[in-house]
Amino acid sequence: MSADHIIRTENVKKLYRLGDEEVWALKGISLDIHRGEFLSIMGPSGSGKSTFFNQIGALDIPTEGRVFFEEQSLFELSESRQAWVRCNRIGYIFQTFNLIPVMSALQNVMLPMTFRGTQEKEAEQAATAILERVGLGHRLQNKPFELSGGQQQRVAIARALANTPTVILADEPTGNLDTRTGEEIIEILKSLNSEQGVTVICSTHDPKMLAASARVCWIEDGLIKKVTSPDEVDLHK
Repeated sequence: MSADHIIRTENVKKLYRLGDEEVWALKGISLDIHRGEFLSIMGPSGSGKSTFFNQIGALDIPTEGRVFFEEQSLFELSESRQAWVRCNRIGYIFQTFNLIPVMSALQNVMLPMTFRGTQEKEAEQAATAILERVGLGHRLQNKPFELSGGQQQRVAIARALANTPTVILADEPTGNLDTRTGEEIIEILKSLNSEQGVTVICSTHDPKMLAASARVCWIEDGLIKKVTSPDEVDLHK
């Protein structure tokens, strides 16, 4: 694999069994993702976008095919090594935020550092700095229910950055936000990509995400339909 590729998939397929029914959510996806790029993955609901995210994020094992991350075949690694990759190399941002409700913003961001074994004082200092970076230095002690949707998503971004990942996987990061707040979240992701070289991969229905993207990958019916530049995208088709 070229050093320019941070993630590569080879003929990835995923089968789900629902009672007697078999559903192939992914039917053979091969895709090279370049180090430091901003990639948007688009497609209709049920197309396989989230399933594909789970494979490249080491959250679910493909039925067939291989996923390479930084030149390592992910699912040929030991479970402990896979967990290390999830904790140290990949930051996850979810549409529903997935914050722990009884924890403050600061504690939510500190949590991945705690799992990593970072000392509490060091984790608190680092988490504070990250929350300040995303504009929430004044909300450190607020719990999720005390924050707006946009603020919760900023906490989720800060948590994803906790262990300085090389890849951010953002699954519909603007899906539950109003237009203005969604644009602010996109600007944060663009900044992470352009200023820090973080590879950003977004599953999205949001056409505004295209302006930040280097490439757009269209998935339909569990297959890649096309990979284009943003200016080639026709959202009316």
